[in-house]
Formats: sequence, structure tokens, C-alpha cells
Amino acid sequence: MFLVKKAKNYSFMLLLAAMMASAALYFSFSGPSETVYQSIKVGKGDSLWSLAEEYREMHKMDQIDFIKWVQEENGLITTKIVPGEELTIPVPAGNFKNELQLADGK
Repeated sequence: MFLVKKAKNYSFMLLLAAMMASAALYFSFSGPSETVYQSIKVGKGDSLWSLAEEYREMHKMDQIDFIKWVQEENGLITTKIVPGEELTIPVPAGNFKNELQLADGK
């Protein structure tokens, strides 16, 4: 009789521990989702400076921070960009109607 009572106590503790572990896993993986940023195609005459200016209303960075962010995110060694190149910019993707936005608006 003593063993049955002890087994019930342990099963309750195991069930409680499993529920706590499940809750911990759920909350650790259900944190805020990562922001998805907009991709653009570089147009003729575009530069990182002109892009920073063109999208200034859609990001909260100064030009230098914008340029550094774009360089790091896109693996650019220099600030040189070429027409047709696709870049990710620090503007949330929901700000555009099209999947891929041309930097010069065309």
C-alpha cells in the first residue's frame, strides 16, 4: 500500500515536471519573429547614398548607418553597387505592394 501511494506521488511529480518543460519550450520558441526586410533591384544611377535618401521615410537610420547595414546584410566589401543587383534594405517588407521593388521606382 505504501509503494502504491509513493508511486502516485512520483507520477504526479513527473507529470508536473513534463508540463513545466513543455511550457518552457513553448515560450522559448514563440518569442517575437524576426523582421523580414525588403529586397530591391538596383537601378541605373543608384548608389547606397541615393538609396538611403530615397527610403529615408521608411527607416530610422542616418545615411551612414543605412549604408553600413546594407553592406553587412548583403556582404558588400565596398559601397559600389551595379544596376540589376538585388539588395536587401532595412525597410520592413510589408511597406511595399510588390515582392521586388526597383530602387528607381520603375
